[in-house]
Amino acid sequence: MRRLWLTGLLLIFFLGGCTTREPFDFDEIHSYKIFYNMPTEAIIEDMARYNLVIIEPIWYTPEQIETIRSNGTKVLGYINVMEADSWNRALIGQMDKDDYFYRDGERIYFPKWDSYLTDISSADFRKILIREIQKQVINKHLDGIFLDTVGDIDDVHLDYPEDLAEQLAGLEDFLQAIERTYPGVPVVQNWGIETLERTSAPYVEGFMWEGFNYTEITSDSWSMEMLDRMNAIQDEYGIAVLTVSDQEEATSRDLAEANGFIHYHEPTYYNTWDF
Repeated sequence: MRRLWLTGLLLIFFLGGCTTREPFDFDEIHSYKIFYNMPTEAIIEDMARYNLVIIEPIWYTPEQIETIRSNGTKVLGYINVMEADSWNRALIGQMDKDDYFYRDGERIYFPKWDSYLTDISSADFRKILIREIQKQVINKHLDGIFLDTVGDIDDVHLDYPEDLAEQLAGLEDFLQAIERTYPGVPVVQNWGIETLERTSAPYVEGFMWEGFNYTEITSDSWSMEMLDRMNAIQDEYGIAVLTVSDQEEATSRDLAEANGFIHYHEPTYYNTWDF
């Protein structure tokens, strides 16, 4: 037991330390905001209004993160899991062709985001993601990890059982690697209820549901089924659910809070900061 404890201390030392001085409880999070653009001093100061912010850590220095956290605000760092953004040359420069996903011999491209679908079953790509977490989240002393685009597994692979099984297995390997390497660091998954049910629920502390608009949810049988399933997952695993609406702020917030979710309304996008 002592040897394992010592090994853990050495691992923490070489990895640059824990991301959080004290673990935080999502029950204490009542307000949050997402912001993916470069910050200003005024924005960093205004972040104190929120219990939690989700940011693109590439744009921040460790000193800026420390300023945000010194006000009691918790900070989650964005990691793009299932897509490689064309603008992120540093990431793409580490990737080989086998780190992308191919269907019928072609890579899958998302024009809206100028990104390509990645292959999480690639051990090499999983190592790249772990290095990104180390560099952008751990070394900058953020409070946790926000895994974006995990919902692509549902969106792209549900109708392809063999591909789905491979991607879910790869995702589980990745989540287990996070758990081994950074024990106790909270992880929030963005979308992908099927993936959450099948694979990731035991490994994440939070789940984000974007597009949580009252009329869209309550008038659609599929969405209402997803709501019931999300409640069941939340009850079984104690996962915090963070919702985002861009319409009908009041009724969307009421629906979220009635289900025990933490709500955030953003009518534009995450690249602007509203004071």
